[in-house]
Amino acid sequence: MASFRFPISIAVTSLLVAGFVCTGGCLSTRVNWVDPHYAGPQSQAWTTRHCSFNRVEQRYTQALQLEERGCESCVDLFFEVAMATQHYDGPACDTCRKRRLHKSALIRLVVTGQQFCRLDPRSGLLIRHDGHERTIPITHEGFVWGANRFEKLVPVGDYDTNGIRNLYRRRGVGIPLVVSSHDPLDEPFLVEQAVFPATLQMNVSSAAEGEGCLSHPLDREIRLNLYDPLRTDCTTATERPQPISKDLSAALAYRLRNDSQNILEDFIRSGESAGEGKLRALEPYQPGKVPVVLIHGLLSSPYTWVEMVNELQAYPGFLDDFQIWAFEYPTGQPFLDSAAGLRRQLRASRQVFDPEGKDSKLMEMVLIGHSMGGLLAKLQVTKSGDELWQAVARVPIEQVVVSEEVRQKAIESFYFEPSPSVSRVIFMATPHRGSAFARSCIGRLGSSLVSEPEIRQREHAQLIRNNPGVFRPELEDRIPTSIDLLEPSSLLLKAIARVPVSGRVRMHSVIGSRCCTLKEGRSDGVVPVSSAKERRAITEQIVKATHTRVNKHPDAIREVIAILNVHLQESCQPCTETVTLLDESS
Repeated sequence: MASFRFPISIAVTSLLVAGFVCTGGCLSTRVNWVDPHYAGPQSQAWTTRHCSFNRVEQRYTQALQLEERGCESCVDLFFEVAMATQHYDGPACDTCRKRRLHKSALIRLVVTGQQFCRLDPRSGLLIRHDGHERTIPITHEGFVWGANRFEKLVPVGDYDTNGIRNLYRRRGVGIPLVVSSHDPLDEPFLVEQAVFPATLQMNVSSAAEGEGCLSHPLDREIRLNLYDPLRTDCTTATERPQPISKDLSAALAYRLRNDSQNILEDFIRSGESAGEGKLRALEPYQPGKVPVVLIHGLLSSPYTWVEMVNELQAYPGFLDDFQIWAFEYPTGQPFLDSAAGLRRQLRASRQVFDPEGKDSKLMEMVLIGHSMGGLLAKLQVTKSGDELWQAVARVPIEQVVVSEEVRQKAIESFYFEPSPSVSRVIFMATPHRGSAFARSCIGRLGSSLVSEPEIRQREHAQLIRNNPGVFRPELEDRIPTSIDLLEPSSLLLKAIARVPVSGRVRMHSVIGSRCCTLKEGRSDGVVPVSSAKERRAITEQIVKATHTRVNKHPDAIREVIAILNVHLQESCQPCTETVTLLDESS
């Protein structure tokens, strides 16, 4: 038997990848991240014709040679060249070589300055000249990040990726960068190893006299300005503001470039993970801005939202009113457990960010759930009553023979009130009535592969022995996985469809319709249109997309933006805290 175990495991795993790749949207992401091009030494013929610029060209050539030899002094020469050509870094400048030379010198200054520990992105650049030293200060303009978060600067090259449709770039003064930030040990709910865009521009108090003049770098007032391109359009440190160079998509591509996560392995081992899921903000918390919480689906991760995040961040005015959060959780475990974890995280976020309840926008959260993530979102705005428990058990929870610790965990999962923080939910390709995919051969194989810790298996077996005839087959046979609970025949899934929704919550549906099936009609390939419909939704948008592409489709993103605009208009209006008793059949 042992000799057949490994090949069978590989075969099953390959089958699952083929079957579930359409639900994740992250398994095939490709990023070609390349270093930026920079100018090489100029030919002798060019320098002869432009003799007034000879000294700058010579300095630049010498700097390149010193860098190649690993000499630290190349930093000082790149700085001199950048300062001498700063005047040419403008959109109207037609001297292309001089402008390119300035940008190339800035790029090499960033690279070599950090290589030789002369550039600290948090404070400044150390320059040496004729035996003297000076620190050129760095300013941080428009960022929501503190200066201590600027750990590493990465110049942006001509990258490409299939994970982002539109790359939001613009030419201007300065060079686009990606900033890498260290782990926020002192800031809860902030994304780990954050990356964000920046633009670096050199500001010299007055231009050098004469073309190509290499003035003494310690004689002038010089600053290196870092701008947040998400919130800043023009330079602020010059008499005549100029548009800055931008690449708003680079940070997302940079984050994706070394994505080594194994979604399939995480799914299979989800039962072994002790974590309940993590609620993370893409930027530091900003009072007065509405959190938009993105919740991924089965066999997926927050990376499935890259396309959506890219479009939202680039949309004019979005970041003035909203902040983006994401919830990551092990997708193989029962989604009732994941939903309970999200409820705890939402409560904890209010206690951390707004313990006195002064920030009204924190109570106007918008949840956007893709696929199974939509069910997690629904379970944040509904009132369970006894509906869910009665779907799995025949006696009240108080009569079940079990330890108090296990009973309390079950109560958290099965009994809950609507979250007071959430006022709007957007469902995207959500299987409200399940998916036949869950009961297919691939779905059942996937469910059987989920690994539960031995201690949890023993607890489950003991629970069933101590309570004969109490639990319905859905719970009695085994610990149900998320796939089991997505079967259309699931009594628990049907109960979720019946529970009432908070009266202050508005719901919307975005539904994929790309193909037609014989038994279930229109579908996105995984979830039928009939299952993705939520009758209590006040708007419904059909997009021609497969399941993986629904939350990335341009029409879906435009619908989300339209809904968020309405949300802004309505968020200031008074709303009731009552709970509607309408269920899905009403």
